[in-house]
Amino acid sequence: MGTLDKRLRSLLNKARFTVRSRLSFSLGPVRLKAASKEDLFPDLSVRRRELEYRERYDFAGWHKRLGLLDYRLNLYFLELLQTCRPHLAPPGLERIRAVDVGSRTFYYLPALFHYYRTLAPLDRLHGVEFDAYRRYRTGSTAYDYAQAYLRELASPCAAYLPMDFLEYRVPFNVCTFFLPFVTEDPLLHWGLPLESFHPARLFEHAYNRLESPGVLIITNKGEEEQAHQHRILDSLGIRCRNLGPFESPFYAYDLPRYLTLVIKSGTAGE
Repeated sequence: MGTLDKRLRSLLNKARFTVRSRLSFSLGPVRLKAASKEDLFPDLSVRRRELEYRERYDFAGWHKRLGLLDYRLNLYFLELLQTCRPHLAPPGLERIRAVDVGSRTFYYLPALFHYYRTLAPLDRLHGVEFDAYRRYRTGSTAYDYAQAYLRELASPCAAYLPMDFLEYRVPFNVCTFFLPFVTEDPLLHWGLPLESFHPARLFEHAYNRLESPGVLIITNKGEEEQAHQHRILDSLGIRCRNLGPFESPFYAYDLPRYLTLVIKSGTAGE
């Protein structure tokens, strides 16, 4: 996309973003639509893993309440977090205060909530979304959908905050970025203006607000995007660990997600 095209797209996105942010009214509560999971995973090994996760993460209730896609995606995120587990409990992390940045509809809230509770007592889990009033084909907003997951979860420690993460001042020790915008084209395609593109500031803010001990979990779409991610972290002097590509039998994306961890331990070199 050329420079002029980007500028024109950005101006259009800014106008649309302004309108949808002001027209934040709800058409009514969103209801989660359950679906039968019978024969969802024909492969016996995958089925066994599903049953193991349902038991380990107290996920039987969500098995009944979620639709097929939501259920598969939540299993995917449970497995992704399980992959990170050896790094997610640095010494001294006794209680979890978590934030998820760029939560969209917060459809993976069940996975985050139940997974974190297997690590340590969960004090807080916030989803922060800059574009919370984006409307979907149903007419409902991302905020409306997030409220549906929160109602089903029914936990006072979870909340969805429609705001700019740069304005988020609550301390945290676990922070997730699932597919952050690290190049301009995906941001424009999503419908945001270029003036909202400042990945270095976002990651600097996240690292500065991250308690010690604490962990940042980042996923990027493909190896090239992860390379951009690492260049941003390097420019900030933030050391990271590359866990490489992640794939799961529960759900397959067009490109594997690449995992990056930033661990803040308070020790030298971290």
